[in-house]
Amino acid sequence: MAKKNRFLKLLADKIADDLLSKEYVIADDPEGFKEKIYQLLYEDYIAEKELEEEAERIIQENAEEVTYRGVSLHKARKLIKEKLAKERGISVTGSIFSRDKSNYLAGKILRLILTDDELDYTEERGVIRNAIVHSFEEVAKLRKEIDQKVREKIASHSRPIYEGTPEWFALYRRYYNEELIERGLVEPETEV
Repeated sequence: MAKKNRFLKLLADKIADDLLSKEYVIADDPEGFKEKIYQLLYEDYIAEKELEEEAERIIQENAEEVTYRGVSLHKARKLIKEKLAKERGISVTGSIFSRDKSNYLAGKILRLILTDDELDYTEERGVIRNAIVHSFEEVAKLRKEIDQKVREKIASHSRPIYEGTPEWFALYRRYYNEELIERGLVEPETEV
């Protein structure tokens, strides 16, 4: 089985746990419900990643044209990504924790709840959707807290470690993982 994206797994579990604990949703198989939410989030994540990679490839192939036209790489990447998304019928792009994306994904999760025969719901659609969006907001806040804590740890080193360097990225990943474990959000990886 492929390794799961930690924050998507955390988000899927949070959404399902919140809905199930409030009894807004009743699932025949709670773990299966979590997995369905994860798959929905993961598919969107992969589509977003493919858009970003394709946009980057197009920019690399047309670097001279982009430079000649005086368009910033950031703006060019955004415009290309928007065009690709439109061509592929993807209506909302961006960070999974942006307001637009979380609302879009909340709608997809709500449709799952409304159409899945293994799920029943006890609240109005708006209440369920708001609970889902609230879960997104809580995980986004947690993510921001962890990021801040990790950056503080890196900054506390006796010698400066500059952001963007391989050393900085290695420390960031290590401290991030330690924070997740310390908060009980992921299990420590065991050596096999």
